[in-house]
Amino acid sequence: MKLPVSNRRVLGVAALFFLLTSPGLAVAIDLSTAVSRTLAASPELQLYPYHVRVLNGEALQAGLKPNPTLNVDLENAFGTGDSRFLAGHELTLSLSQVIELGQKREKRVNVVDQKSLSIQREYEVKRLDVIASLLRDYYQALRLQHLMTWNSQRIEAEQAALKVIEHRANAGVVGKADVMRMQLRLAKSQAKQAELQAQHANSLNVLAANWSENADFSDVDGDLNQTPVAPDMAAIQQAVQSTPDYLLTMAQTRISEAQLALAQAESQANVTVGAGIRRLEDSDDNAFVFNFSMPLQWQNKNQGNIAAAQATYEENLANQDLQKTRLEVAMQRIHSAMLNNLRQLELVDTDLLPVANSLLDEVKLGYQLGLYSVLQWVDAQDELFNIERERIEAQHATHLQYLELERLSGSNLTPMAAHKE
Repeated sequence: MKLPVSNRRVLGVAALFFLLTSPGLAVAIDLSTAVSRTLAASPELQLYPYHVRVLNGEALQAGLKPNPTLNVDLENAFGTGDSRFLAGHELTLSLSQVIELGQKREKRVNVVDQKSLSIQREYEVKRLDVIASLLRDYYQALRLQHLMTWNSQRIEAEQAALKVIEHRANAGVVGKADVMRMQLRLAKSQAKQAELQAQHANSLNVLAANWSENADFSDVDGDLNQTPVAPDMAAIQQAVQSTPDYLLTMAQTRISEAQLALAQAESQANVTVGAGIRRLEDSDDNAFVFNFSMPLQWQNKNQGNIAAAQATYEENLANQDLQKTRLEVAMQRIHSAMLNNLRQLELVDTDLLPVANSLLDEVKLGYQLGLYSVLQWVDAQDELFNIERERIEAQHATHLQYLELERLSGSNLTPMAAHKE
């Protein structure tokens, strides 16, 4: 039997709620799905078709030629004597046309063409900004997932330690204070877990807001351990002149250059030519008439606009060089910070974590033998978990730095590194 549509929707919502709330089940979203949803429904990207329609209208307007003008002149009418009423009137009908000189129409069209290119560049920059913002939110959710795993492992370790301490307290080897100290630490870790879970749930809603929806997933796919490789500095320097931000400043410079050319062209006067026929009622004759007019250019009436356009063009040229310098400095700074984080991760994996694990094992065994106090055991645990927390934060920072390098360059600079445990 086929269920009604309303019933099927209710069952679908109930099934989704069950998946999201069941502790043993999780609905995870992968990065490609998040990106495709964002590109399809991002509010910021939905505005650009309107910008294109505006430019289409400007292009249509820029390509229009001046319309001809119909002129009607009636002379020697409604006077006295021979000019009474329409007895000796002269009626002239003529058409005149303004002829634009200096290729004004072509230059107007060129300005719109350069604006169209700038809009395309601006869209590319905005698209990268939207994806970069999405990825920051994605990595934030992934970071919180790793922190929840890290903290749950801490809770398990503290629970195991509490059992050992309670066993020794029941045997009368240690005091009740040792038990209470570990109980307090366990309670703090459990409170921290609740806080991390709340932050993670909020991060999922923030992530889904990139495509203007509520989160219909409970996790994100990914692994911070799969850190990216730092790109070669020469590749970064080579990429600067092809970055979307730099190409956008170049497009804006071309717009100002086209506007300067149009202002210069508009300083050249247009001419008006016309032709028509004149009726001479007094002599019952007809005659053709021709006219030509052109403003006298005693001074350039557009010199102020030309000066303003020239200043704008020079400003955009200077801004283009400034943007290149800013990009180079920013990419070098991010690259340096990324290398530093990768070195810290290597130091943690090769030196710090092995020593911290050995220290904890030694202190744990020594506590059971009565060689160390519970404070020393707690300190050893703190050392290990703090190092593991620093490792997660360094991995998260490395992903964000690589993301920023990709955002500035507009390309995937290097492949991802192999998975690291």
